[in-house]
Amino acid sequence: MDSIQLEKINKELITFTRSDFLKNEINQAFFIWNQNEFYTKDFSDISPEDSRYSLFLDWFIYDYVIISTKKSLAEMYWEDNKEKIDRKILTTYRSIYKFKKLEDNIYLIEDIIQNMQHKIKINTEIPIDSGLLSLRIVPNDDFVSNISHIVAYNKQYKDIVYNSITNIITKNNSKNICIDLFYIIEKEINKSVASSEIESNDSENSIEVHYKVDNYKGLIDKIANNNNIELLIEENNKISLYKYYDNLKNEYGSFRLSEKTITFNNFSMTALAAIINDLGPFISKIEAKNVSEQWLNTNLSILGNKTPLQAVKYKKYFKKIREIINDLELIYESRTSNDEPFIDPRYVVKRLEINKD
Repeated sequence: MDSIQLEKINKELITFTRSDFLKNEINQAFFIWNQNEFYTKDFSDISPEDSRYSLFLDWFIYDYVIISTKKSLAEMYWEDNKEKIDRKILTTYRSIYKFKKLEDNIYLIEDIIQNMQHKIKINTEIPIDSGLLSLRIVPNDDFVSNISHIVAYNKQYKDIVYNSITNIITKNNSKNICIDLFYIIEKEINKSVASSEIESNDSENSIEVHYKVDNYKGLIDKIANNNNIELLIEENNKISLYKYYDNLKNEYGSFRLSEKTITFNNFSMTALAAIINDLGPFISKIEAKNVSEQWLNTNLSILGNKTPLQAVKYKKYFKKIREIINDLELIYESRTSNDEPFIDPRYVVKRLEINKD
């Protein structure tokens, strides 16, 4: 099967996931895939532009076993089209690979989980700073082929990827790691990469900054009189999306506004300071650190009526503290809105000076 045929098969399988008989099953599978008991969104709530969209569908199509049929979607598709599709489609799996370019678009790839080498033709351009690739391969005679999306991991995350794989494999006993555990490995990698990126950023250069709206009517009037601000979207008179652009300084950003909160996104520090100074009389900052610090100084019955800052000094509470941090991470991931005040698990770990793992 060549790359064109495989791409066609993958697109047809994605269309297949929209079948009526899968509506309940796909949401149940999405809950499993998220590995988060606090997560409440259905898959239908996820935009195709969201990175989770393609990651989940890849797993749901090829690795997940449908409860009613006890077969994967790929196997069901093959049974309906076996006269024109090679059975090798059923042997596909996703793994992480080291790679070396041999010529043009021919690469030698090495599976770092299963310690196997293959030659593969990759038509997609690979970023020059990539060190590892996530591929779903289909065996062929001389070369393997790729089906579905490719994920390229920057060289700086090599140790994170290796450590994530080791961490998951040592905690789980599975004969078929790449099919049974890859979605867990993938989430561990993405979670660790995200944490690394956050830690490497200066805390003052936050991607999102949250403020409380103290005077909604006054704020609306002030925004209307600012020539650098343009209304983009208004949803049911509840949440509005605005664009900010200062033509003279070539500075830009955006913000979401509700009656209670305003969230600034992707502003430079100077542009953020300018707009906050302009809107300042009508808003006040929501400090996630303050919420987290307040929680750290709250007496908790689960910790013997001690605060987390007190309990961390006692070895007997270490296990319980780690369990609490795990729950805080899940709750943080499952927020339905970025405007919600939250306890920041990264800040908690840093303040407690504890190695979560």
